[in-house]
Amino acid sequence: MSVNETEVLDTDEPELTEYTSESEAPVEAAPRPTASAPGAGTGRRKQAIARVRIVPGTGEWKINGRTLEEYFPNKVHQQIVNEPLTVLELDGAYDVLVRVHGGGPSGQAGAVRLGVARSLNGVDAELNRPALKKAGLLTRDARVPERKKAGLKKARKAPQYSKR
Repeated sequence: MSVNETEVLDTDEPELTEYTSESEAPVEAAPRPTASAPGAGTGRRKQAIARVRIVPGTGEWKINGRTLEEYFPNKVHQQIVNEPLTVLELDGAYDVLVRVHGGGPSGQAGAVRLGVARSLNGVDAELNRPALKKAGLLTRDARVPERKKAGLKKARKAPQYSKR
């Protein structure tokens, strides 16, 4: 080190002892209003179609006359179906009545989720839509199974090729 470098290092600047942020603490959002009005929506996924009605209540689920746990024993499907209410922090605020048919459990869970999200959007679009949209819950998943083609075993699987 040269003499000039040591002079630069030995300057008498105060040490930083605490950090401050330029922005102030985030302002608490206004408390969400409780469930106010009934709503309805239709959800589709793969071959499943779900007609959903929500009414202010205690959080009771009825899917084709059965409870959520009876109809969707798989916890992942229960979580998928509940996602719109969880995103809006409305767990237990609405009773959900669902008629669903077609497809399998996974497709039906996706259809119910879209139906619940659409019905919540219909109840109060101004308040609920931005959060639902950001979470991607108002978008219809358009993926459907590809059709089988002639000359193939499945949609893309071809018979084994033999050179001789």
